[in-house]
Formats: sequence, structure tokens, C-alpha cells
Amino acid sequence: MYFAVIGDIIASKKLENRFAVQENLKEILEIINKEYESDIASNFTITIGDEFQGLLKKGGRVIEIVDKIKIYMQKVDIRFGIGIGEIKTRINKLSIGADGPAYWNAREAISEIHKDNDYGNAKIMIRADENINLVKVMNETLRLCDYIESRWRETQAEVVEKSILTYGHSLKVKQIELAELLELTSQALNQRIQSSGYYNYIRARREISQLMEAEWGEAVE
Repeated sequence: MYFAVIGDIIASKKLENRFAVQENLKEILEIINKEYESDIASNFTITIGDEFQGLLKKGGRVIEIVDKIKIYMQKVDIRFGIGIGEIKTRINKLSIGADGPAYWNAREAISEIHKDNDYGNAKIMIRADENINLVKVMNETLRLCDYIESRWRETQAEVVEKSILTYGHSLKVKQIELAELLELTSQALNQRIQSSGYYNYIRARREISQLMEAEWGEAVE
């Protein structure tokens, strides 16, 4: 089983700096490919204009990868489809030309978000051909996370984003170090972490990835 990720920039044709956004995305995907080389079967690459895709052989950090792409892209809205399944074609270094249920499911997930995006809040969906009830729970959890994220103040979002970029989805966040990175007092950082529901948010997303590993992929140490 593989984990295909398709990303689609929302309303990309309306972006004033569309070319600059595409160039930025290309650089970000190169960073992701290097950082998560051990997880990746086919590198993330831009496919059609403002769409990109990648193929993972492990699912334990798939949501973390999605989150980092989303954060690196700053204020550009992206919808993500994660498809779980087999790959029928040859797997190459770049994820172009590959085909199979993993990509079909990722494409269906993108289409589903396009039809029902929960008032613009839902940005990620998972699809698989088995364990349907489990997938439903995962998707509802992701919708809840997206709702929580939509309620953050800018200062709360800044803390969560900096933490994810620095520590991924690890729960062992060095708060003193994070406070220094954000130029905050420890007390101010702690208040923002608590008010944002940071640990609940990270645990939920972390559990989804770990469940995908347990059901469809190899364990990540």
C-alpha cells in the first residue's frame, strides 16, 4: 500500500503573483523531498500548473508533511487529497505518470473537498477502498482540526506554525527554545499554547497518521 498526496492551489488563477507562487511551491517541494526522503517513494513535484503530487511508502508522517507544505506556502490556500492504495505502474523518482488506486483515491478526495468544503474550512481529506468507517472517523477529525484552526488568532497560529516547522508533530516541544524563536516570554508562549488547543490539535493529527501506518503501512520508529 502507498499513500498518494495531491495538492491543489485554490482559486490559483485569481492570484496576482501566480508565477511567484509557483516558483515558491517548487522550492518548498524540494525542501520536503530532502527532509522526508526516507518516507517518500516518488518525489513531490508540480504536475499541472498549480497542482502537485507525491507518493509516500510510509504513512506515519503524511499529515505532518501536508502541514509543512501548507505553512511554508503562507497565505495561499491549498486543498489536499490523500489516497491510500496500490500503484499499478512503475514507480519512478518523480511522481509523474504513476497510476493506481492510491492516486485514484487521492483524486476522489480532492473532488469531495471541492463539493463539500465545510464552509471553506475543510482542506484535507483521506480516501481508501477499505476500512471505510475508520476513514470516516479520520476525516471528521481532520474537519474538526480545520475548524479549530479557522478560529485561531494570528498570534496563536504563529505559535503552532513555528512549532510544526521546528519540531514536526512531536509532542516533546522545547517551550523555552520555542519562546526564544518567537521572541516571547515563557508565560506568553504557554498562554498561547493553551488557548489554541495546541496539544489536542497535534495529538489528533498525529494519531491519524499513526492509524494509517498501523492499518496500511510499515511502522515508523
